[in-house]
Amino acid sequence: MSISDQSKRVVPLERAKAFKQVEIGRIRNVGSSVATISINKSIIRNNQLQLAQIGTILKIVTSKSIVVAMVGSLKIGAADDEGMSDGCLAQLNIMGEITTNETTRETKFFRGVRSFPVLGEAVYNMSPAELTLIFNREGEACIEVGRLQQDSSIVAKVRVDDLLSKHFAIIGSTGSGKSCTVALVLQAILKENPMGHVVLFDPHNEYSKSFGNRAEVIDQDSLDLPLWIFDFVETCELLCSEIEDQAREETEILHDVLLKAKRLYDRSVQNGDVSSQVKLDDVESELQRATHISLDSPVPYRIRDVAKLIDHEMGKLENSNNLAPYKRLRRRIATLIADPRYQFVFKNQASPRPIEDIVGRIFRLPVNGKPISCLDFSGIPSEALNIVVSVVSRLAFELATWSERQLPILLVCEEAHRYIPRDRGLGFNSTRRIISRIAKEGRKYGVSLAIVSQRPSELEPSTLSQCSTIFSMRLSNELDQNFVRAAVPDGAAELLSFLPSLGTAETMVFGESVNLPMRVILNTLPAEYRPHSSSAQFTDLWKRDVATPELMTQVFERWRARSLTPGGQGNQSGPRTPTVQDTRAALRKRMPQAAQPQHMQTAATQTSALAAQVRERLQAKSAAAQTRPQSLSDVKSMLNSAFHKNI
Repeated sequence: MSISDQSKRVVPLERAKAFKQVEIGRIRNVGSSVATISINKSIIRNNQLQLAQIGTILKIVTSKSIVVAMVGSLKIGAADDEGMSDGCLAQLNIMGEITTNETTRETKFFRGVRSFPVLGEAVYNMSPAELTLIFNREGEACIEVGRLQQDSSIVAKVRVDDLLSKHFAIIGSTGSGKSCTVALVLQAILKENPMGHVVLFDPHNEYSKSFGNRAEVIDQDSLDLPLWIFDFVETCELLCSEIEDQAREETEILHDVLLKAKRLYDRSVQNGDVSSQVKLDDVESELQRATHISLDSPVPYRIRDVAKLIDHEMGKLENSNNLAPYKRLRRRIATLIADPRYQFVFKNQASPRPIEDIVGRIFRLPVNGKPISCLDFSGIPSEALNIVVSVVSRLAFELATWSERQLPILLVCEEAHRYIPRDRGLGFNSTRRIISRIAKEGRKYGVSLAIVSQRPSELEPSTLSQCSTIFSMRLSNELDQNFVRAAVPDGAAELLSFLPSLGTAETMVFGESVNLPMRVILNTLPAEYRPHSSSAQFTDLWKRDVATPELMTQVFERWRARSLTPGGQGNQSGPRTPTVQDTRAALRKRMPQAAQPQHMQTAATQTSALAAQVRERLQAKSAAAQTRPQSLSDVKSMLNSAFHKNI
């Protein structure tokens, strides 16, 4: 069976009849990867140059195969036979060939060329059957993402296994349709793989509705990522100072304290009394003894034990001349506990949740009809974003490693340039370390990366270079274009010259998961599944005054609570200014009774009574309409008596 006969079986007969083969030009010179052709004068006269526009795939019929080439550039040619310089030259990038196996008689597209065209060979436009043969491989797991720009009747498909096993990237300027492309690709993957395990980092809460009831949305209020599940480096980045010399001292203290806190909790569990109070002097030698627990073991410990151990170490005679790092750690811990934005770190201190529940919810184990979890980071402080991404990424890697590749996981890093920056001076060392490891070794263990960014030039170069498939949308910045050009495979970097002119929802797809680089018009997402990525309507909103007292009250309440959730942590029933008492109350609320330091437990009753007295006095002063409260010193003295020791 000939190649043309095999091709006719791929598309309907009507389309085959409608196609008209046209000779585009003739080869003038040819190399190992490029060829130059002169465009026929009839093509120019008949205004058919669109048949050879940049990115168009053409064919060269040889004696043994059909050579497939893509138009890379066009230019005005030299003087022709008529003495007019109105000729046109096109440079073609040779991509592969369509050939028939002599044994199986099966016709397929293959990368690389064994039978090169010769000078003077004719170049033709591709038929729909031949395009289908190139881009739609039968018998392989594929997803549909759109239609070819060259021929809208051809479905653009991407091979899923090659896409996921070797990482991929989606890049494009703001407004190019990048977020919709992310949702489109993930929806197509999950439609064909309903038992997948996908984790989407969502810094701006864009994707909460993009997957319907198939997504587990985890926001600031429902996220549970306890401190004990952090490794030592991540814990130090959260608790230690940013000043290098101070951080070095605090790290040395935490090295001993955290290990002892884990062993102390393990000892309490073995004794059957998790909330037991022990004298550290009595168990000091026992905690020093070597056990199965290491510094990075995911073993629970209580923050009150950490505070108690810091106090214990601070009270030792050999440390009496250097108390500053101990006090800094205690102050930092107390500040974080009292901050409602860090509640996800200090939840369930009295009775830590099993690691199976924590990891299972994030990575959908079991799936339970929700193969994707969207981690909404919009309410998480920027200084904690590094730690959260690092912890979740490391958990994914360790989960895949210890399951021996039985639980493949896809991590989708939206706005990746924020936490995998090129500039090492911006920090994010923990995230850069684990993401870089996943990029280099993840496919061996079953962890895949999807890098999404609008500024690829600001990304860690080694991370993007590991992505074997790239969806490149409109890019207007020259630095970004050059960065992508260096990462594009297949020798098709010249095709990126028209990236600034790509339309919205139009992309170039390069890499291992497609046979050839293709220019794609993406499918349209239903309105109910589109991400929350639309811009503010300035002209509409500025035509009327929307700053009503009700709206501003709600805005300031959200601002104070650091949460968009109506019932989020820290919300108040009415506008008022938080006091020192509020901070102390928030601290006690964060730390259950069993997890509070000893001096806080003994003063609990007295503190409650003092709080009631403070409230009564403040209310009395407010009712008297005094402009300056006279009881501030009384409040301070009562608070000092209740909290006579810093926590």
